[in-house]
Amino acid sequence: MTGRRVRTWAAGRVQKDVTNRLLRGLPNPSRYRLRKFAEQAAAQGSSKEFRVLDAGAGKAPFRRLFEHLTYETADFGQVAKKAYAPIDYTCDLTAIPVPDSTYDLVLCTQVLEHVPDPLAVLREFHRVLKPGGQAWLTAPLFFAEHEKPFDFHRFTQFAWRRMAAETGFTIKEIAWLEGYYGTLAYQARMAAQSLPNRWVLWRVVLALLARQMTRAELKKKVQVGMPKNYRAIFVKS
Repeated sequence: MTGRRVRTWAAGRVQKDVTNRLLRGLPNPSRYRLRKFAEQAAAQGSSKEFRVLDAGAGKAPFRRLFEHLTYETADFGQVAKKAYAPIDYTCDLTAIPVPDSTYDLVLCTQVLEHVPDPLAVLREFHRVLKPGGQAWLTAPLFFAEHEKPFDFHRFTQFAWRRMAAETGFTIKEIAWLEGYYGTLAYQARMAAQSLPNRWVLWRVVLALLARQMTRAELKKKVQVGMPKNYRAIFVKS
């Protein structure tokens, strides 16, 4: 075996036996924060008279949180190899086939980055919401391209403010979904899995950092640096 092949083999063993084990089973703090956000949305209603649309629901991971309400889903259902739950409305989110003022709340999590025209989607949410109804929204500021080729945007807090103003909503909240520890955990994990073989020892260090930052994020949301995602609540006046 040549020296290069030995180094490649050794790096592969370290990646498999050390780095991957450090990362295996590591929770995703952003998903934890996202579920808490969805729980808060579900708490806005108390009976089946309260109607909710999960827009871009995909696998509808939050369906059980809304069992006490009337919960419906919409999605275009066209991402290759993506599993979808049964969808009530298979449609473009700019043309949801329901009357005006149908819903008390629209939930739309990690979806707006995937639509070519988020303003048109928000205008449609405004249309289908009742007066005083709320749109509960999340989308990334810092995240790798995904669900290709349907990945078009990343949003700053100023983009959120502009979108609310241009679509007729008032802003109840714009906030970080997770803190900076969550952003660091994500970046460290990605680096630990992606750097070339010559960085193998750093990959181990970064995997350890990812574990530490994940634990720190789950303990406390620290708002320094930058978020990975924003959350927003818009209200139809």
